[in-house]
Amino acid sequence: MSLSIIEFSQAILKLNKEKKHAEALKFFKENKGQFSEEQIADNVYLIAGMITALRHTNNFDNAFKFLNHYKLSIDYKTKEIVLNAYGWLLFSKFKAENLLNDNHHIETEIFEDEETVEDNGNYHFNKSEIIQLIENFILLSLCFDNEFAYSVLSNLFNSVLKAEKKKPNVNWQFVSDFCDKIAPELLKTDCRTIEVVRKGESKTMELASDKENWFAYKSKALMKLGKFQECYDVSKLALETFEKFHYSNDIWFARRIALSKKNLGNSEDAIKELQQILRKKKEWFIQKELAELYKEQGKNDKAFDLAIDAVNNFGDLEFKIDLLYLLGELLKAKGDNDMAFKHYALSLIIRQSEEWSVPEKLIDAINQFQNEKIPLDKLQALKSELKKYWNSFKFQPEKSAAPNQKLSGKIDKILHNDEKGTDGFIKYNGNKSVYFRVNADDTLNSKISIGLEVEFKIIPATTDKKEKANQVSEIK
Repeated sequence: MSLSIIEFSQAILKLNKEKKHAEALKFFKENKGQFSEEQIADNVYLIAGMITALRHTNNFDNAFKFLNHYKLSIDYKTKEIVLNAYGWLLFSKFKAENLLNDNHHIETEIFEDEETVEDNGNYHFNKSEIIQLIENFILLSLCFDNEFAYSVLSNLFNSVLKAEKKKPNVNWQFVSDFCDKIAPELLKTDCRTIEVVRKGESKTMELASDKENWFAYKSKALMKLGKFQECYDVSKLALETFEKFHYSNDIWFARRIALSKKNLGNSEDAIKELQQILRKKKEWFIQKELAELYKEQGKNDKAFDLAIDAVNNFGDLEFKIDLLYLLGELLKAKGDNDMAFKHYALSLIIRQSEEWSVPEKLIDAINQFQNEKIPLDKLQALKSELKKYWNSFKFQPEKSAAPNQKLSGKIDKILHNDEKGTDGFIKYNGNKSVYFRVNADDTLNSKISIGLEVEFKIIPATTDKKEKANQVSEIK
């Protein structure tokens, strides 16, 4: 069967459109002899079609060999249709090399951990060949301004960063450098939605835009690298850029601003901002960071109370090893050497059990004591002993007021203030505290602020629910 080069390329494209990719490869092999290599190389539709067919049949390496065979280089002269097909080839190859699933490029998580500077990372590395090709492709794809080109760019951008984030030892220098390959103003603010299953129910979840993800990754990397002024600038710009945030990114940007200020020598502002964040997001690592600031100021009692709240707060103890060291320092300052030693020891043997490195400061702290070393097999016993100690500081609520008794108090803490309404705690009768929630359609909602005087009744606690305030109203 005699074909023109146009008919040849159209046949390949038609088979691809019908998802008959293996047949497209077979058709090319059977008919390529009718044309010179120059004719094939000059037909951009045929080249794009063959890259697509090879990609969909997982012949990634053969796709690169195909390009080499026909002496085709990917550069600024490459036509858009070929460049897009090549971009999707890089995406599929990267996904295969990193054993990623089909939705790996979708970012649905946040960076919930301590914002510590990485002091033991080796950021001198050799980039893999695929990463170098992806970076080169990004520079080329920015020349085209359309949905097809942007779709490839978006998938590659999110895939590479999320794959790096999933590694046990994230290379934050690579993350920062990769973000620099794309100016944030070139990324879109469009937000996708996906269906997720939570507690057996399917719900629609809106994802952060590429631009919001850029700011999240870049600011996190700068914090980890100890580039505090840059981290402050990027985080501040993020808060000024977006009206709506996802995965509590507004909290994490504000937190990085506060910690940047701390590391730039402005502890007072850092404390004020972390206190505001803590009212909205009661996370253990924010409590720890605030405790460290109070310790630096010599306010050890405040620091100790916050550190105890942090260790009692939700979160795996294995991730609180630096918090345990902080508690050891604070207990030593209080003169409780026995408890200080046990906190240092727990931090040490958790590290040993997980085969994590042990910092010099922890070894020095342990060596200050003459106590007999606690062996690894006593880990659980030590955990149990210290949990009892930490629990002894938990607030023990007094007997609740009668259900119909009207009480008065002041708004003491605000946990959330969003489209659903406002919740937090009311302080009353001196040092008592009770949880409240006001719906968004309640006229009181817009008036809620710290210090607002209110009256309320208390719904008593049950076996599965804590007591809470009811019928909350402003005292006029």
